[in-house]
Amino acid sequence: MSILFRARQRPVVEQRASLPDIITAALRSADTTAGVYIDGDSAMRHDAVWSCVTKIAQDVSMMPVDVISYGANGSRREVNPKPRVIAAPSVKARPLDWRYQVMVSLLTAGNAWGLVTKTSPDMQFPERIELLNDNDVRVDMTNGELRFHVKGQERELWPVGDLWHLPAYTMPGTVLGLSPIAYHRTKIAAGLNAEQFGSDFFPNGAPSALLMPATDPGPEGAAKLKQRFREAQAGRDVVVLPQTVKYERIQINPSDSQFIETQRYTVEQICRVFGEDPADHGSAAGGGSQTYANRSDADLARYKRRQFWVTKMQDALGELVPESVVVKLNTSASLMMTARERHEISKLRLDSKTITVNEVRTIDDEAPFPWPEYDEPGIPSGSPDDSPDDMPELPDPEQPDDPADPAADPPVEDEETT
Repeated sequence: MSILFRARQRPVVEQRASLPDIITAALRSADTTAGVYIDGDSAMRHDAVWSCVTKIAQDVSMMPVDVISYGANGSRREVNPKPRVIAAPSVKARPLDWRYQVMVSLLTAGNAWGLVTKTSPDMQFPERIELLNDNDVRVDMTNGELRFHVKGQERELWPVGDLWHLPAYTMPGTVLGLSPIAYHRTKIAAGLNAEQFGSDFFPNGAPSALLMPATDPGPEGAAKLKQRFREAQAGRDVVVLPQTVKYERIQINPSDSQFIETQRYTVEQICRVFGEDPADHGSAAGGGSQTYANRSDADLARYKRRQFWVTKMQDALGELVPESVVVKLNTSASLMMTARERHEISKLRLDSKTITVNEVRTIDDEAPFPWPEYDEPGIPSGSPDDSPDDMPELPDPEQPDDPADPAADPPVEDEETT
């Protein structure tokens, strides 16, 4: 038990009961299916599982986290500096890596766990959360109550204790998340077996040629004939065979030898598990993939599929900060557009007066204009878009001040002229 939190008193006599099957499957996502041991680590060896998990985790973790404060008059202000749990949630991982690890835990084990190692001075909010591997957490049920153990030591859930927990998919009546790997281990095992068969087929799976004597040479004659053929083949020499012996090379259909269709179907199944488009993960069989007009539409569709995880992450981070501020993941910052598409969208927003010119320049990482009219929504009159000749000129820093200005320094007379 952490020194920050006091352990609750429990009865000395305890009666332990096994968890329901649905919870057990969520907690221990491991099984042996068709000779393949399936858990979070082995499942990631399937390229479709790796692709789905990493792509979703990358998309969500790379979204900038905005912490916003709203005033009574509806004003919006970004909180700076951000709360420590947002800006630096761990001493072992950077903020982006921390969010990535949370997403990987949710997508594989169904639960993300962490230990609160530092809190705010009033002990109401965590400032540091060190994430745990799902295998380090054990959950038991005692007298109808869940009890949590981290590496054999009992812990209480935050905010009573120091064990932070975030579930992914939950069922009514339980706080534990369901593991996608555990519930779909059969599909993953089938894909791993197909990949293994394909890699082992040529070196170990079937003969590459046939020697067919007219009569049965017997075991010794067959062994000698095969040995002569191997020696000549290994030395790239001419193979001399009796006329009664025929040689035939076995031609294998690559689709059959590699189980291409089986592997492709497995990819589509795994993509359905994670709610992904198979076309994003190298499979386009069946004609079920959506075709998009451009890359921006495809990115937008992909981020729409991330909405559940974006909301999940926002809610989880929002519970770690005071209620006076709001945590949002900036989904717009993650969309990739061409320069033309970005200019068209900016022009539409300027025409509708929902953004200022300087805000557009900030988005494009350009220096703002110094004139106040460019901080007003829309395109100011006399701007470069209307008439370049009417553009006000910036003061030249190299030009000396106007002598007529009383605040200017008096001109210095040239000694030779005097």
